[in-house]
Amino acid sequence: MKHGQAKNPAERRAKLIQLIHVGRNKLGLPDDVYRALLQGAAGKESCADMTVPELDRVLKAIKAAGFRVEKRMPLRREETGGANAEQLSYIKGMWELAARNKTEKALDAFIKRIAHVDNIRFLDVRAAQKMILALRAMTEKAGYDPGGIPGGIL
Repeated sequence: MKHGQAKNPAERRAKLIQLIHVGRNKLGLPDDVYRALLQGAAGKESCADMTVPELDRVLKAIKAAGFRVEKRMPLRREETGGANAEQLSYIKGMWELAARNKTEKALDAFIKRIAHVDNIRFLDVRAAQKMILALRAMTEKAGYDPGGIPGGIL
């Protein structure tokens, strides 16, 4: 979905106006220059009076003046409380090492029993720590030294 493309025309219009105002502020346009840009691109001096196609033309004009729409960085799992990539990788590696049945289905069943979630992707940091402790005990029973496993995080 491109910038400003919302589900309905009212949302799209509001998003375009927002981007135009952000562009004006980023470029530091004084009011008279901004109004001249609006007049030149759409024939009107206020975004409130413009249609979506007119707002599109204004946004193109502001981009031509140097404004760049920056995409937001997606949140990482850790930022939302989810287990981080190291934890998930460690869990999968220990499972491959110590489990008798190394299938994803078996791992999901183990995760459900220990952490009470249906799949590894639903683990939060605490549940992942709980899984790691359970898997460390399992690897010890299988005859491996969990402290010697590369990439260990505990």
